[in-house]
Amino acid sequence: MDIASTHIPVAPETTTDWSARYHRDDIFAIFQEAVTRAQTLQRRILVSITLPVSPCDPVTMFSAFEKLGLGNRFFWSRTADQRALVGTGEATTIETTGNDRVAIAATTWRDLKQDALKARLPGKVPAYTTGPLLFGGFAFDPLTPRTPAWEGFPDGLLILPTLLFHSDEECAAFTLNALVEPDNDGEQLTTVAVDHLTKIQSLLRSQPDTTLLTSQNTTTHLHIRDIISAERWRSEVQTVVDQINTGAFAKAVLARSIQISNTDGDDFNVPVTLQRLRQSYAEAYVFAIQRGERYFIGATPERLVCSEDGLIQTMALAGSAPRGETPEEDQRLGDELLHSVKNQGEHHVVVETIQNALASLCSRVWVADAPHLLKLKNIQHLETPLMGDLKAGHSILEAIEDLHPTPAVGGYPRQLALAAIREHEHMDRGWYASPIGWIGASGNGEFAVALRSGLVTGKEAILFAGCGIVASSDPESEYQESCWKLQVMLRGLGGE
Repeated sequence: MDIASTHIPVAPETTTDWSARYHRDDIFAIFQEAVTRAQTLQRRILVSITLPVSPCDPVTMFSAFEKLGLGNRFFWSRTADQRALVGTGEATTIETTGNDRVAIAATTWRDLKQDALKARLPGKVPAYTTGPLLFGGFAFDPLTPRTPAWEGFPDGLLILPTLLFHSDEECAAFTLNALVEPDNDGEQLTTVAVDHLTKIQSLLRSQPDTTLLTSQNTTTHLHIRDIISAERWRSEVQTVVDQINTGAFAKAVLARSIQISNTDGDDFNVPVTLQRLRQSYAEAYVFAIQRGERYFIGATPERLVCSEDGLIQTMALAGSAPRGETPEEDQRLGDELLHSVKNQGEHHVVVETIQNALASLCSRVWVADAPHLLKLKNIQHLETPLMGDLKAGHSILEAIEDLHPTPAVGGYPRQLALAAIREHEHMDRGWYASPIGWIGASGNGEFAVALRSGLVTGKEAILFAGCGIVASSDPESEYQESCWKLQVMLRGLGGE
């Protein structure tokens, strides 16, 4: 059954005071209808109320949400397209385990949104993200033994936030979500919702400017330690190269991690880190998901898949080079990357694998004629866009299951590469290089590959970077490439 949509008439906008603009009676009417529906069906009903609000810096909202006291938060933003999602609290969560973690999540989400009540108060709201929306991600490999560092990050986790702020280039809105039981009281539900809106309005008025905090923030002094020594990591890369040259597999992506400590003695400032990443990497997906004291944070350039009105969009991203210190050097390095036999071969495998995965879900698939350069602040990549018309009855979550892990973050062939990673990486990736993003009730959604990322806990952090190992890989060159990639989060945390 399609989600019901209810439009409640309200008085014309006369003030920017949310508690006056969005009358308690209107919200009560929606909750009361949800209670009636729950009683009729004798089961809980998902209700989602969206109301337009004034635009706000998403990092400022993320900071204010901490003081709202609803619990865990998440953040998702891409500066280039001015879209942002900031959520807090958990109306409900979908937690899954094992190899079927994505498929089980898709089934649970389909059941949860059945007979849901979606209401929108009049006014302009971001159409792409309006309505109930889940945010979360999936572990890179559920067969890798889990370590305590990733406690709270299961094989699969999708969160329906209690309160979601979402914005685009034109407008912004709040969405309130709740699961309404047959015996719930509409008046009590309304009181709680209005209290949240009133409190967040007050918090935002007193919230400091996060952009100003970033510009005034001094360099953080970091102690950096390889979790696995550089010598050992290079040795494992050489072992994988030898296996590839004997025909065991074509490619495997080996990641490494480093331990970071803030020697100034303070906890890392998560909002300031997010603001730094947004300012430095406008084309990247900047994300954070909180689980208790832990934050998984990153600025990834790689989209896994996007779905909008039945059109699937994805990209192949493989092959890397540093940026030059002068325009001439930068052009030379880019030209070398475009004509590198090693990088072009690695990139072609990724394009072909993604194209084949989309073919099973789409009626038509388009692939760009040739890769182009994606230039980021300290690194550049080969990128090829792909698009497809999604077949009726399929969803973005199915695309995730078919696409992840791409050869760009896992290797090729997939299962043989994953076996090599388990044997030679000697670490728990957790959610590093995994799908992270969101899906809405309408089918729209977007997931990225969680690269250029780290797990931050207090004054400690673990940062991750990986390299695609092929027959011609040189261990020292791969090690240097991983160092370029680690710079994204090192700078985000305030390091030089």
